[in-house]
Amino acid sequence: MKLSRLTPAQQIDIWQPRWKDRTVLIAKHKVGTHNEIKFSRTPSMPDTYYLSGADIQACPIQSNGKLDCYAVPISKLEILERI
Repeated sequence: MKLSRLTPAQQIDIWQPRWKDRTVLIAKHKVGTHNEIKFSRTPSMPDTYYLSGADIQACPIQSNGKLDCYAVPISKLEILERI
């Protein structure tokens, strides 16, 4: 996904995806219109990824034990390129 460098995006930092079913849990309160997702403790995924708020909100809601989160499949993430 190409996004202008002046377009504001919600920055979401995630430690690791849930590998057993290849999903990413994103807290409901962190989702914005444009979302910039970075995995801080996953060396196999060093890039910054993009996902729109509408795509995230179309995913099912699960709990991570404390918060309600959207369970987003890893295959929906797109590499973000700022131009």
